[in-house]
Amino acid sequence: TNSWHRFVEDLADFILWSLPLISLAFLACGAAIAMLSSDILKRIDVTDQVLSIVSQEIKPMMKLLTGEEPGAITMMMINMKVRSMLDNVMPSAKANLYALGMAKLFVLEIGPLLTALLLCGRIGGSYAGRVATMRATAQDQLLQTLGMNSRMWTLAPALMAAIFASPLLTVTGTFFAILLGGFVGPKYGIGSWDTYVEHVQKATFPTLRLQSFTPQSLERYCFNNSISDNNNTCQGTSFTQSIFHFARNLDLRCTYSDSYIDSIVEIATYPPIFLLIKSLIYIFLILVVGECAARFRTHLTPRNVPNVITSSVVISSLIIILADWAFSQLWLLRK
Repeated sequence: TNSWHRFVEDLADFILWSLPLISLAFLACGAAIAMLSSDILKRIDVTDQVLSIVSQEIKPMMKLLTGEEPGAITMMMINMKVRSMLDNVMPSAKANLYALGMAKLFVLEIGPLLTALLLCGRIGGSYAGRVATMRATAQDQLLQTLGMNSRMWTLAPALMAAIFASPLLTVTGTFFAILLGGFVGPKYGIGSWDTYVEHVQKATFPTLRLQSFTPQSLERYCFNNSISDNNNTCQGTSFTQSIFHFARNLDLRCTYSDSYIDSIVEIATYPPIFLLIKSLIYIFLILVVGECAARFRTHLTPRNVPNVITSSVVISSLIIILADWAFSQLWLLRK
């Protein structure tokens, strides 16, 4: 019962006090990156470069085919056609690039990293200070006298609460940043809200390249005779049977390789899963560093507690940055 109460208290503390910080930080970061990206894309104009290439390449080709140099009127018509094609293609290309950049940046990199660095101070520093204060005031010795494990008293509830809080905070902050990007881009003339949402969904939830998750396999296993043609709703019994059949014949091999290592990399680097894995490992490292910073310091007094908090925040931040580099190497293994 005491462990449950401490878990609830830690969970409420981690979420309620961290949520405003995470939300405002991501709104500011999302607005800055969205405005900067939109401004850069708005200023990009490749018309002159393309027309120059067309002039250099088309003239010799037309002379080779016709035996005559193309006239000024012919080249003018060609240039007008090329300009018209660029005017039709470039806006959609910029909108696609903008949405793809916002989704990939925040889901794969900025979201988990920024949340973790903020939680180094908010959760890691708070936890290290709590444990250091207990040791400095001999509360851990009192727990041992009562037959309780002082580490389990503090670390277990905090770790369980952090496992729930960290992914929630990461997803919330990432959602706010990407959502804000949908309002900023159209203000700069980059796409529309509908196209932004469509491209963000495709970038965030791409097709999982496993044998059982191809569109043909999903249709064969999950939706065969279980989707109504009228309202596209799954029918209870047949849908349950289809899911059971799908699970029984689950094939986790990649569509491009028979190696299970590639399958593990494909699953681990799937954007939503990648975000959750990073957030969980980061918060685990943060709490472990806070625990070590407070537990392994000898002759701890109340006067030294601020130093413990500082060392915990700095060391955990450095470890998070190194772990982020390791995750980037994992992403490079994706084919």
